[in-house]
Amino acid sequence: MTIRFLRNKVVEVEPQTDGRLVVSWRLTDDLLKASVSLTVQPPDLEIVGAEAKLERLVPRAWATAPEMIKKIEGVRIGSGLRKIVQGLLGGSNGCSVLGQAVLESSNAVILHFTRPVLQIGERLEGDAKMEHLRKMVRDNPRLARSCVAFQDDSPIMQGVNG
Repeated sequence: MTIRFLRNKVVEVEPQTDGRLVVSWRLTDDLLKASVSLTVQPPDLEIVGAEAKLERLVPRAWATAPEMIKKIEGVRIGSGLRKIVQGLLGGSNGCSVLGQAVLESSNAVILHFTRPVLQIGERLEGDAKMEHLRKMVRDNPRLARSCVAFQDDSPIMQGVNG
């Protein structure tokens, strides 16, 4: 017997004329159809609006998802977000799908701002590329030790402080 399961996810960030960002997150699979829309206000990246819709085989515990997602309004995208989302949308009374949606949408917002900088760096080679990466770390100290490429002993980090 063959078991088939298909899942698609899409996350889109759309800048608005008023400076806000609207993030649309959609999941469709054989059992569930879910959508979350977040409105984010730069420069603090505060979530100022949140809507959710779940369809198809929705567990009873998730029936309040449209009201539950409102808990995330007022939260800022930044450090500690994973823990905040778990506290607001996780646990036995929460909805893991909403939590995933908020975290993936937040990642998309961050990528929206960092992608142009990364694309510039991809066109560079040799010393120019290394200096571009070092400048990124100097401009955003949170990158330091955030992944293996930015560990203290990596070639990128040599010369960042000097």
